[in-house]
Amino acid sequence: MNVTVFGATGRTGQAFLASAARAGHRTTAQVREPARLGDAPVDRVVTGSPFDESAVTDALTGADAAVIAFGLKGNRTTPLYSRGTELIVDAMRKLAVRRLIVVSEAGYGPHVRGLSGRTIAALYRATARPLLREREAQDAVVLTSGLEWTVVRSGVLHHGPARGNRPRSFTPHRGLAPRTTYADLADLVLAALDDPATYGRDLYP
Repeated sequence: MNVTVFGATGRTGQAFLASAARAGHRTTAQVREPARLGDAPVDRVVTGSPFDESAVTDALTGADAAVIAFGLKGNRTTPLYSRGTELIVDAMRKLAVRRLIVVSEAGYGPHVRGLSGRTIAALYRATARPLLREREAQDAVVLTSGLEWTVVRSGVLHHGPARGNRPRSFTPHRGLAPRTTYADLADLVLAALDDPATYGRDLYP
């Protein structure tokens, strides 16, 4: 497949580029600063802001699927999740690219189960309200996109090798979500790419 990756310079994006390369997929990365890709394996790089409509369209031209792995740092009022995802979805519709996977999180709303999970989620919302508003706005864009979407909702991520054979779940974990390596998360996204059973569903590593 030809896969376009947004947020490719982040830890999740780079882990996915490595997994995709091992599986023989071709990748395009749309990034602000190509130097931040380091030695990540990527076939084509499109330079531009995530809010640059022409760059987004260029990156998606010829794609079979798109992976959004945006991560907000610092200025949490930036509409990266909402407006950035909206521009990608609009371009995908115009170019007839149907498959979309969004890497998000499980620390809010209906993605939290159990008393301990809800308690931690309440504390998280108190300290990260602008970021979570952006996540909720992103969800609304994806759910109404009309695309073949999957949202992968991780808990705490950390470095380390892929452990392999990690079971996927379509329901939120009760209590604290298990820790997941970036490599395992990338492999889960890769496995979901051409799996119709994951269309229109949330996945919880």
